Amino acid sequence: MHPDETFSISLRICHPVMPAQEMIEAVRLEPRIAQSVGLRRTTPAGEFLDGFYRASYCNFRLVTKAPGRFTEALAPLLDKLEGNQSIFRQIALTGGRTELYVGVFVEGDSGFTLATDDMRRLAELSLELSVEVYP
Repeated sequence: MHPDETFSISLRICHPVMPAQEMIEAVRLEPRIAQSVGLRRTTPAGEFLDGFYRASYCNFRLVTKAPGRFTEALAPLLDKLEGNQSIFRQIALTGGRTELYVGVFVEGDSGFTLATDDMRRLAELSLELSVEVYP
């Protein structure tokens, strides 16, 4: 384990027409954020903003600020998400996106390598991988 590195992982789903509630029911996870296409935009506190959501969006927290490298947590996480393969594929085929969003928090230099098997499994699950590194 790298002593100065922590990470968090979220599942993010965006779709042009599928309601957020349908995504939530399909993946059977509790959302941190859920917004449905066509509904009026709101602040996190629930106050109305101008305009309407152009797409549905859900964010599900999977790992909260864990020590170590995210690559070590990836295979077990993919095991847990395998049951959602058909809904992830359906989302992708109908114009949506499903991704694992990884935040990596480091002090100093860092890098990572994804194992070939993890890359294959991400593709089979129709999951994109988005990684942001924060000092």
